[in-house]
Amino acid sequence: MPHPADTVLSLLHKHKDACVSGQALAQKLGVTRAAVWKAIEALRADGYSIESMPAKGYRLVSIPDRLGEREITLGLNTRVLGRTVHALDSVDSTNSYASRLAVDGAPDGTLVVSESQTAGRGRLGRSWVSPPGVNIYLSMLLRPQMPPQDAPFITLAASVALARTLKDGYKLDAAIKWPNDVLLSGRKASGILTEMSSEPDRIRHVVLGVGIDVNMKPSEFPDDIRAQSTSVMAELGRSVNRAELLCRFLEEFEPVYELLVGGAGASVLDLWRGLSCTLGRRIVVKTLRGELTGLARDIDASGGLILELDGGTTQTVTSGDVGFV
Repeated sequence: MPHPADTVLSLLHKHKDACVSGQALAQKLGVTRAAVWKAIEALRADGYSIESMPAKGYRLVSIPDRLGEREITLGLNTRVLGRTVHALDSVDSTNSYASRLAVDGAPDGTLVVSESQTAGRGRLGRSWVSPPGVNIYLSMLLRPQMPPQDAPFITLAASVALARTLKDGYKLDAAIKWPNDVLLSGRKASGILTEMSSEPDRIRHVVLGVGIDVNMKPSEFPDDIRAQSTSVMAELGRSVNRAELLCRFLEEFEPVYELLVGGAGASVLDLWRGLSCTLGRRIVVKTLRGELTGLARDIDASGGLILELDGGTTQTVTSGDVGFV
């Protein structure tokens, strides 16, 4: 049975643009007005800003900026993603933690979030800077019914969902740089790392890791990446609530992911193309075999980048770092 404070919070959030009377809350919960007041005080003590208006009732003004289970599930409107939440203060890596949960049989859509990471990972074995309390570090455990060769589409789908979240929800100049970086005004604000466990003909599970620089100040970025990096706060000029941004992302990602699992990979590719800042530009790609320079023409059916080289030939690149010429 939910705690009275959780039920009060849920009702206030549902009617967050209006006041809810103490009497209405008491009747809904089947408790006294005194018990409602006690629940309100408990929520305030936990960091929730709740306004009391004489003869009108209570209004939820704001929720604390933390990534707790209560804050994430409060307004989340998804069917599967994030319905099971593991919210941590610190962890080695959310991807590693989610992988351990996968082995133990955790369900599809399980979400792992942490306020900080001690060994956050990025692409190509790089570390991911993970200071506490300012950004979003999340991993989702997915169990898609699809062949292993289609797994790269999950990364593309996640980048589409995040770019749309930032573009539509926060009115930011968001775009995707191949293969999976989300840029704001041309600078990196997010990275995505997908790790898979599979058999030759089926996926056991996929762990989708997403790091989003949310309320990080420009001065807090390491010297070697500061010029190329930004955060949501730096672009907006104000801080944002991380749990709210996370919920918006999950709600944006779920239908795109369902499209993909339903066999509509081509539609996901079209969505990605519409948000790409790579296609149609002259780029240099750093690969394990050296650098390639040319015009980014398109992505193929598996998400590989089709590059028209300076000599006129084309080559498909499946992994590498893109720079603009």
